[in-house]
Amino acid sequence: MTVNGRPRQNEAGGIPERFEEALLSLRDAPRPRGLLMEEVPAPKKLAPFSAALSAETVETVGATPVATGRFVVLHDPDGQEAWDGDFRIVVQARARIDNEIGMDPVFESAAWSWLTDGLEDSRAGYHALVGTVTRVLSETFGGLILTDSCAHAEIRASWSPTTPQLGPHLTAWHELLLVASGHEPAAVHPLTLAGAGR
Repeated sequence: MTVNGRPRQNEAGGIPERFEEALLSLRDAPRPRGLLMEEVPAPKKLAPFSAALSAETVETVGATPVATGRFVVLHDPDGQEAWDGDFRIVVQARARIDNEIGMDPVFESAAWSWLTDGLEDSRAGYHALVGTVTRVLSETFGGLILTDSCAHAEIRASWSPTTPQLGPHLTAWHELLLVASGHEPAAVHPLTLAGAGR
């Protein structure tokens, strides 16, 4: 995996052993069939060391993936007070949803539970979980109608893993993307997918 890192004297210009262990552990996470993943540039200013993956669903509406997302690993060997640790996971998931679901008054709570359920189901140890759920409803008026009316949901979250073994955390993110795109992992209620055939 491509890594952004700032050399430290005690690491002789290399990456810390704990960070390397964390990146290697991501290989242990099973790769779900419905997602296409790739390495992408990671943010450079949030931590001394970072790495990132992006994913999108194989399933599309037109030429657009039903769901997309990003998974970022941050590591500061000295730790950060706000993290309460030396690692931080940052994730984002965005999905097209049915308008009716998007107008449900409890939608945000339900969508947030998909993330927490995924973390629990994958047995990912974590603490200091924070995040937001946003829904966007759009309607086309006048002119050329290029797209139909639709709604989108976006979940952004970050948390601190309790160990450098990050495979379960990657699995939880996979599950979040899949349920957001209309699939149904155990104990999770899926979205109704707008415009895509089942």
